[in-house]
Amino acid sequence: MASGSAVRNGIIEQWKVELSISCSNLPNLDRFSKSDPVCFLYKNDHKHANSSERVWTLVGRTEMIRDNLNPKFSKKFVVPYNFEEVQLYRASVYDVDVSDKNIDNINKHDFIGEAEFTIADVVTAGKSFSKELISHKRKSCGVIHIQGEEIGESKYDITMKLYCTKLDKKDFFGKSDPFVEVSKVQEKGERIVVYRSKAMMKTLDPRWTPFTRPIQSLCNGDWDRLIQFRVYDWNKSGVHKLIGETSCTLRKLTTQQIGEKVTELALINPELKAKKGSRYHDSGILHFANVSYTASFTFIDYIKGGCSINLMVAIDFTSSNGKPINPNSLHYNDPTKENQYVRAIKSVGSILACYDHDQLFPVFGFGARVPHKFQGVSHCFPLNFNNEEPEVKGIQGILDAYQYTLGVAELYGPTNFSLILDKAMSYASNSVTQKQQSYHILLIITDGIITDMERSIDKIVQASSLPLSIVIVGVGKADFSAMDVLDADNKRLVDSCGKKMSRDIVQFVPLRKYANQVDNFPLAKETLAEIPKQFVSYMEHKGIGPNPPIRRPLQRMSSSPLLRAPFSSNNTTILQSFPYPSSESYPRQQPVSYHNQMAMAKSVPTTSSYPIDSKMAPYCTNSTMPPYPLDSMTSSNQSDSYPANQDYPPPYSSSNGMFPYPGGASTPPPYPTVSQQ
Repeated sequence: MASGSAVRNGIIEQWKVELSISCSNLPNLDRFSKSDPVCFLYKNDHKHANSSERVWTLVGRTEMIRDNLNPKFSKKFVVPYNFEEVQLYRASVYDVDVSDKNIDNINKHDFIGEAEFTIADVVTAGKSFSKELISHKRKSCGVIHIQGEEIGESKYDITMKLYCTKLDKKDFFGKSDPFVEVSKVQEKGERIVVYRSKAMMKTLDPRWTPFTRPIQSLCNGDWDRLIQFRVYDWNKSGVHKLIGETSCTLRKLTTQQIGEKVTELALINPELKAKKGSRYHDSGILHFANVSYTASFTFIDYIKGGCSINLMVAIDFTSSNGKPINPNSLHYNDPTKENQYVRAIKSVGSILACYDHDQLFPVFGFGARVPHKFQGVSHCFPLNFNNEEPEVKGIQGILDAYQYTLGVAELYGPTNFSLILDKAMSYASNSVTQKQQSYHILLIITDGIITDMERSIDKIVQASSLPLSIVIVGVGKADFSAMDVLDADNKRLVDSCGKKMSRDIVQFVPLRKYANQVDNFPLAKETLAEIPKQFVSYMEHKGIGPNPPIRRPLQRMSSSPLLRAPFSSNNTTILQSFPYPSSESYPRQQPVSYHNQMAMAKSVPTTSSYPIDSKMAPYCTNSTMPPYPLDSMTSSNQSDSYPANQDYPPPYSSSNGMFPYPGGASTPPPYPTVSQQ
């Protein structure tokens, strides 16, 4: 499916959003009058951007409004909306001090302030997205307000029921086999077929099955544009004979005014008319038994109405990944590049985080032996080891929990999905109502083929009736051909009892397909492209429409989950907010992350435990965070693969030389719980 598009009744449509910009409380930069503001809109081109540089392309500018500190610009910007992309824009506001002919030269203007935002920010904001303008020259720069409205021409679906009477006979030895073609007429007269019915065999009075098409595909949303109807006699050779044609506008077909509504039209064959002249009347009558239109809702409508998209993550900790201390391991933290698990979390999570209202994400692992209250191999354990509150805060919280678990879990096996699917269904089973709307997305990152395929298929079929989509990202070099069965693009899954899945909810993408890509955008685009379609199909099936747009509070600088740093770079307690100790007290390999780099730069001394700054680490409620334990993967009696039917000594016992934990403890330290405040 095309990027940023929706499929409705077989027609692919591009989503577009119209942006309206206004400002309030702008500073006055003119001495004898008020500022004359103008706004320039730029788009970040991620195809050319990298980690150290952003390339901005000018989209356009508004008009200048003289002597106004609260301008409402009339210029609108129509931009594409792609759910599966991070679409980053920047609005820069200037005070114009030159003549109109030099207005495009920003070097001639006084800079007021700017704000970065994503299209997702605007869509999820409801009525209006508001954010403070920032500038290095002054503290108070005013506020920018951005309203986003989906282009509304495609908001209707048209249903038609057609039949004909008294058609011309075209077959020498029998009656005609008529079918009807409906075409959109372009401005230059070209015809584009948008619907073709099945042929009705051996009849001159055919009645076709009703069909539905978006108004955009029929007439580009123009109720007064002609729609052409052609009736043909079907032939097995593929050379069909024209019986007759006619045209009409949608307005005439749907009007309720007496005497103006068209209910039937004569079909004209141009060749016969030219041949017979005045003796020719028509080649049959096309009847419009019913032409109706209904409002159709899109993914954007639901999001603007406050529907939350809730992300849940499940990570593969089976032994086939390799020991995390091994550079060949899929879990290895290479200081020079992200491993595949981190890349998948960031690429998919950064998109979905924009649509999650509370930024709390349940994160689970499977296929490992883990400490605390869990015994033996667990196929569904929370990465913060808190069954009651398995959520972590933000995408960085997911990454922190993932790194923490690598230090305390013993990679084992086999690869089972069914318990993870059970957990996802328990989250999605809360009834969705018209007032309380939410949708869940399960992201599974795995390196191998699942061993409980039949049970997993049963669970997926069961989950297809819930507000849930499942995204599976395959990492490593394994043969993932069996995963295409779960994807079910061509054939819907059937469970062990013969029940078919009610809708397609699974998308599988192998990460190696994008191994040579510089950034994560291509991966995210393919992984998430089907989510809006799956979301709308569920809501429509349940008869749930979008709620009225909501109003969200003003965004302060860097409050967007995509634009803010995980912690403030000028905060002197950054190391205290992060659970990793320094390398002197922690002999296992350290992941090099934003937190580690800042900690090393500040050279904070090592301590046995660090106080937690609740403002800087909102996902931590413990007052202290002990250092990590020694890596349980260093024991020489562990192998890279574990037969499922063989018992091994527990990883946390004095007999295998894996003590001590900090302070000589026999169990690893607890992971901080999530603050729900």
